[in-house]
Amino acid sequence: MDELTSDPEQNYQIFLEGAVDSGLVWALVTSEEEDGEFALCESEDKDNTDVMPFFSAQDFAQAVCHGEWANYQPRAIELDDFIDNWLPGMQKDGLLVGVNWTEDLEGLEQEPLELSLDLLETD
Repeated sequence: MDELTSDPEQNYQIFLEGAVDSGLVWALVTSEEEDGEFALCESEDKDNTDVMPFFSAQDFAQAVCHGEWANYQPRAIELDDFIDNWLPGMQKDGLLVGVNWTEDLEGLEQEPLELSLDLLETD
């Protein structure tokens, strides 16, 4: 597995390849129970818009679970479910996707349907 870098574009490519290879993406949630809340934060790119972060590896997701985010833990989501249900729902709800953010919560904010297309085009 590649390590995340300081280059958000490179981390985006790592996300695409890692998610497709493993068949999983990782979200952050407050509880292992079904009613756990998923992590959301305000967009730095788009006013009045929230971002939900996702990661291509459990280790990448775990790395941001400190400080204000210490109450979150990684939860796996099947890639097919992510593409078929999560991303269209997020687009409908006006959310952005945070992609493979670093420990400092730095990274790209992507439109859900653009991410879906990029995932489908990744070998």
